[in-house]
Amino acid sequence: MFQKKSECMEWMSGFIIYARMILDGKGSWKWLTAGLSMLLFVFPDLDLPGQSAEFPGNPEVIPIDRPGYYGEEGSTYVLTRDIYAEKSAFFLGKDITLDLNGHTITFANGAYDSLKNGGFEDGLDGWDLTEAPGAELLETRKTRPFIGEKLLGLKKGDQIVSSYMEVPYANRSYYAICGITGHVFRDMTGDLNNEMKISLLVEDEGGKVVEVWTDYGSETTKSSPVFNKSPRLGGGFIVAHLQGLPAGKYRLRIKAETDCLVDEVGIFPAFDVGIGIIGKTHPKGHYDHLYENQHAAFYDYTANFQSGTPLPGIPQVSGRGTVTIKNGTIISGSRGVMSWGIQSTADEVQVILDRVTIINQGINATAVDVPQAHISHCRFEVNNPQLIHRHGSQHYAVDLRGKGASEVAYSAFNGGQGCLVFKGVSSSIHHNTFVNQQRVTNHYSIMAMGDSSLIFENDIVPEIGSGIEIFRHKGIEIFNNRIRIAASPPTTEYGKEEFSTAAIRIADYGDKPGSPTGAYGNKVYNNTIEVLGRTFPEYPEYTPMAWGIFYSASAGNNLILGNHITVKHPDASSQSEAAAFYIGGGLSGFGGEFRSNQVFSNVPAAWIASRYGGTINTRLAFNQFTNTSGRDMHPFRMGWESCGSCYAKEVTFVGNSYDKMDFGIDQTKQAHSYQRMMPLKVIWKGTSQAMPSIRVEEESGALIELGEFNKEGCWQTELLLESYRHPHSIVREGYWIIVGNEKRLVSGETSNSLTFGVED
Repeated sequence: MFQKKSECMEWMSGFIIYARMILDGKGSWKWLTAGLSMLLFVFPDLDLPGQSAEFPGNPEVIPIDRPGYYGEEGSTYVLTRDIYAEKSAFFLGKDITLDLNGHTITFANGAYDSLKNGGFEDGLDGWDLTEAPGAELLETRKTRPFIGEKLLGLKKGDQIVSSYMEVPYANRSYYAICGITGHVFRDMTGDLNNEMKISLLVEDEGGKVVEVWTDYGSETTKSSPVFNKSPRLGGGFIVAHLQGLPAGKYRLRIKAETDCLVDEVGIFPAFDVGIGIIGKTHPKGHYDHLYENQHAAFYDYTANFQSGTPLPGIPQVSGRGTVTIKNGTIISGSRGVMSWGIQSTADEVQVILDRVTIINQGINATAVDVPQAHISHCRFEVNNPQLIHRHGSQHYAVDLRGKGASEVAYSAFNGGQGCLVFKGVSSSIHHNTFVNQQRVTNHYSIMAMGDSSLIFENDIVPEIGSGIEIFRHKGIEIFNNRIRIAASPPTTEYGKEEFSTAAIRIADYGDKPGSPTGAYGNKVYNNTIEVLGRTFPEYPEYTPMAWGIFYSASAGNNLILGNHITVKHPDASSQSEAAAFYIGGGLSGFGGEFRSNQVFSNVPAAWIASRYGGTINTRLAFNQFTNTSGRDMHPFRMGWESCGSCYAKEVTFVGNSYDKMDFGIDQTKQAHSYQRMMPLKVIWKGTSQAMPSIRVEEESGALIELGEFNKEGCWQTELLLESYRHPHSIVREGYWIIVGNEKRLVSGETSNSLTFGVED
């Protein structure tokens, strides 16, 4: 039904002009006739600034009372009333201020219909299952978690047909969607080609399959129907991009190409923004684009799909500048797919948000998607129960995806699949509250991807999910935060195996030492972390795990220093795990230093060489471990026998203290190696002109080490107490420390500090 454009339309460069309303010369609304609609780019009539009773005598303050395109540099635009827009509301130029003036912008506020019972919560009402003999209504809690309490199981070859729904506006973008859980990895026997697959077709009121061919810049591609598609690992949605369709009634046909589980079906408005700032449009929207993590923006506002030029009249921004938006609310008027409260593709523009609330809803709903921003005293509420696919660092509540530094301060994040991702070097994230609602893997409250950034004084309390991840980045400092996490219930991806939540994770997936993509030189210090282990006996194949620090980096060292960590696990078992430190970066490179932390735990405080992999060159020094279980317990676990490479090499324990327990390791019979060291500080109190050398001998008299005092009269070393190389252990009982004519015996039971040169 989508036909090639006629020659008279060549000037449009392939875009569909979509609008339903335009302004007449008197500033009132009138409806366009049916058929192809055209948006005339007319700036709204405004009173001359000098005549404004509200802003007398200030020609740079411009009152506005309707959606539009505003880009006069140096101007301040001030809303005089609440704004409602059927699609996107505002497009802005640079070096301007938009003062919402306490008002609300509601975008995507059309009469959009939703498919009744698209999520099967009302059973099979509204569905034609004539061609689906294998269809079975199932409960998510007994099969696979997804959205709501019900989903539909289909057998290969089944076809289901929805009831009709009204698509109210012609010639705009919609997404037809069908949720699909995908298989858990174990059920695919390790082969991703064994994923669930469906075909998704849209039918018009006469029952005819709708074909949509869409210009995405490189070539015209069939965007609907889509055939034989699978989600990436973790489940998600199969989508068909609809554009250029007339208004009318449409329905969805879903063909099961394999046995599968489907949910949350419908046709939703797409690509709407509350406020847009366009450098270039990114006219991507095919399922394959989303699968490949290509950035999508402003499809319906594109004039030239090859160059990303926006429609005439929309400010196209280039170069450095700022856009300030303040003092009001931006809200989505309907559930959409791929929608944004604020979106910018102006790479060098800093967006400044001050006292703005953004509320968005739908699949892949985002509050802010801009290169860089200065955000203060804002609130972001995002109801986004699932993602089209969970891979990639996109579609958080706030995406700061550019290289420029950002600052996010004194703001609140509630909901979203991940709250904040930032990628700018030397960014600063502080004094915020994060309440993540993570139901997909690897979407943290904060995804830290900007080198040399600071994350401090935040409260991170996920409703579901994890805290902060540093992924393949360097020089980031995380300090003075308060983080509370709990083990997660099963997810779409993980329901028959282990799944971790973590307060903080540092990861580079076994990168080589010194790699430019490694995670090293990071510091995590002075944070207060609470970890709650939980069991879910109704899911006997599921192992929930919760960790304070999840360490899976190897390219260089990272420092975990001076944190206060509490671990509570009321029902610990092999089917439920928790610890303060979960260490498994691999058997090459570096394994991190954990120094001067206070850990209070009723389960072993650290799992060194874990289910996630082995470790090497890990150092645990001067930590205090307190047993809160009320029973005998070792402070450490080591190894995982179900994995051949999950063992520890060259781990060092030095200067740690243990309350209500002694040093000990619950270790497997794998090829572990570690050493336990005694720190020793030797102080000289005699005259500085006569500081003798220091001699360390074994009890037998064999020389171990020679040392010299520094100018302050101090010398420090570490002496071996135990060396373990599976299966053998060598234990040293003590050493003689000889300074001048004085000689002292030290052991693991004596003081770590000795003073010499004191006159009697």
